[in-house]
Amino acid sequence: MSTRGHWVTGRHLWMRWPWNVVLAVLVLALVGGTLTWGLWPEDTSCADGVRHVGADRSCVGVTDGSFHFSDNLAAVSDLIHTQNAAVDQDNRSFVSIVYLMNLVPGPDDTNTPDSVRHEIQGAYAALYEKNNTLGGGDVPRIRLLLANCGSTDEQRDATLEEIRSRVGPQHIVAVAGLGTSTDATARMIGKVTGNTDSGGLQLAAVGSVLTADTLAAIPGLVRTAPTNTDEAAAAASFLKQPPYAALKVLVIQDARPDDQYSRTLGKAFLAAFPKERLVGQVEQYDSSQEGVATAFATRMANLCAVKPDVIYFAGRGVNLPSFLAPLKNRPCSARKLIVLSGDDASQAAQAAGFGEIKETLRSGTVRLLYTGLAHPEAWEKRPDAYSAAVRDDAAVLGKHGYYHATFPLEGLDDGQAMMGYDAVSAAVKGARTVGRSPGANGRVTGSQMIQIWQSLHGVDAVMGASGYISFANDGSPTEKAVPVIEIGADGKVHTLAVSSRTGTPFVPRKD
Repeated sequence: MSTRGHWVTGRHLWMRWPWNVVLAVLVLALVGGTLTWGLWPEDTSCADGVRHVGADRSCVGVTDGSFHFSDNLAAVSDLIHTQNAAVDQDNRSFVSIVYLMNLVPGPDDTNTPDSVRHEIQGAYAALYEKNNTLGGGDVPRIRLLLANCGSTDEQRDATLEEIRSRVGPQHIVAVAGLGTSTDATARMIGKVTGNTDSGGLQLAAVGSVLTADTLAAIPGLVRTAPTNTDEAAAAASFLKQPPYAALKVLVIQDARPDDQYSRTLGKAFLAAFPKERLVGQVEQYDSSQEGVATAFATRMANLCAVKPDVIYFAGRGVNLPSFLAPLKNRPCSARKLIVLSGDDASQAAQAAGFGEIKETLRSGTVRLLYTGLAHPEAWEKRPDAYSAAVRDDAAVLGKHGYYHATFPLEGLDDGQAMMGYDAVSAAVKGARTVGRSPGANGRVTGSQMIQIWQSLHGVDAVMGASGYISFANDGSPTEKAVPVIEIGADGKVHTLAVSSRTGTPFVPRKD
């Protein structure tokens, strides 16, 4: 039989089949194709070490800077990648520090994109300094990895597992940053510092802006920021000084159950401030519920009735616009009022609605103050409380230093860059202290880092941009400098005073 005849026979064979058989074959083929497509794994990769996780398909994971989690961080990510590449080409020993937080905050997050960018820029400034200028010849060399943990437990856990896979190959010894003081953050840190035999990463942790007192219970965690107790005590100390010593205070408290920052801030202030100078009952709101702006607007009559001179706002900076906006139209608008809050108020100038804050401040009867974590003017207000190596004009963060030359359109006023710098500086000091110890030969582990935290105090305190950082046994800084800062109607901030829990910031003894 010829080839051509076989083809004709085959074609006619199809034509002889009953139509229902042909239909069944086609259906099976279609179903089979669908099953094959459904079994094909979905592509979740964003980049090496980074993948889509969760319903919002956020890119979470770890990068050396070669991947940009957002356009907001593109420029600083490239700079970090350049520094990491230089260390990779160096033959000397190195360790990696992971900067972990939600790097792409949404509109409901307590951080803003600007504050996140500033914090990472500060972390990069410390990386550059430790590898190139101050201590530039020291080992181990330092690599900085960026880790976006997203906003859900699923995303945080996925990011931690990616870090776990890199601990050995990339010599990861510490995790820095860590976000803000929430219950979710506390759970995540517990997994970072927990022993490997219990499922943890057993890495040292250093928080940049964590202030909640409740976080002191986490072993292996140190913090460069003052605790809420310290901030509240510094605020109370400030209000005990002229010309504020006779002013009456009303407390407004965010009752959000999962926010350790707001909860402990209000509690600490009430414990530190004289009861006889408090007026009215504590006014509560819940930022986890809808209608926050309405809740504030309805409080204006009661606020005027108890006649406070000062309102202590124990809440997040992102809620301050909603509170300050109705103040300009309060029934007692002619009465002068000071609104004093904690460090998160530094976010207010970057929050949506800040225009309404400026409008209220322009009225001339309302002032906005907060106890900050860091501000460059504090160096001038109380120079003895800050290391000259950090505050010098030519230093990395100084007026003519590397930070301003590299980021000419940015500033240090919100304190975020200074705290990012301090978190990485503390981790580097720990790593190099371990690496120089007898018998170490440059070898550093996360477990050794957790151990060394207990030694970084007194004369071995970290020279931070936000002040000397002397870690107590619970990981909190001792008598940390606390600047009292005012936000003006033009949005600019100025340091009014520098205090501490006792009024005198910690300074290492020189004898």
